[in-house]
Amino acid sequence: MQEYYFANYRLLTDDEISEHESMKRLADFVKPMPYTHTFTLHYGDVGELEEKRTWALSYPMVYETEYFTIHDTGDGWAFVNTLADELRLAEGARNVVLASRDYGELTVWVTERFFDIERNGHVLHTRPSIPLSSSIRAACEAGMVMRDGLPLHASLVEKDGFGVIFLGPSGMGKSTQAKLWEKYLGADFLIGDRPGLRKIDGKWCGFGMPWDGKDAIYRQTSVPVRALVWLEQAKENRIVPMNPVQAMGVMLKQAMMPVWDDMAMDGATALMGVLAEELPMYHLRCLPDEAAARLIYDTICKR
Repeated sequence: MQEYYFANYRLLTDDEISEHESMKRLADFVKPMPYTHTFTLHYGDVGELEEKRTWALSYPMVYETEYFTIHDTGDGWAFVNTLADELRLAEGARNVVLASRDYGELTVWVTERFFDIERNGHVLHTRPSIPLSSSIRAACEAGMVMRDGLPLHASLVEKDGFGVIFLGPSGMGKSTQAKLWEKYLGADFLIGDRPGLRKIDGKWCGFGMPWDGKDAIYRQTSVPVRALVWLEQAKENRIVPMNPVQAMGVMLKQAMMPVWDDMAMDGATALMGVLAEELPMYHLRCLPDEAAARLIYDTICKR
């Protein structure tokens, strides 16, 4: 099996799935790091796929995305690909991911036709690896939440040995702020869309993870986080601290939460409550300019 590491977790995968294009980003996450939990990803026999798919679809659907549906099988979860079903050119393409109840054990079944479509690129266009890796990502992120981790819709930079996490809805400028820090402050842009956040040895740490959005910026790294910044576009730059109740409201919006899983949600909500009390969060109304980046930096450094 192949070993990968992210956010102080270890992922073991069968060799066959590790070689697939959908998993190519994992190649940048092979450097060993201390880990608290292990996820295992197995490659299922394609001859069993239709049986597994039919079986999974017989259970209640508890969540639906553009790319897959999630079904509660009683002792686990099934992630069933839907994007290929909606595209006529993808007829015959199938994949199913089955996860244990705590998401620690994963098995993927996928047709060769699905592989062909991804390689040819004529169906899924600019993001060919999404249907396979997004369901695996969702299962791993749910597993993180079950194990004291918070995957975020955010960007992460490192400057002077500390990290800053930018939060906001899609299109609000998270990557833009990170790039401003990179350009004007000499910061390192660590990940552009889905960092992980965990409390390790009493410190909140931000992590690069192998799944990211349009910027394709991701690194196998970690950094102590000094502050989180909630972004809002405005005609002038202004920053104010947020209280724990306000911070909790932001985290409920920006954490990638397994809303279909009540047990995981209970644990995540408790963890976010601790975070809101311990880690400073600021509300930045800003322009996409150098002054905004320096305003954040000066505010944080005065702490």
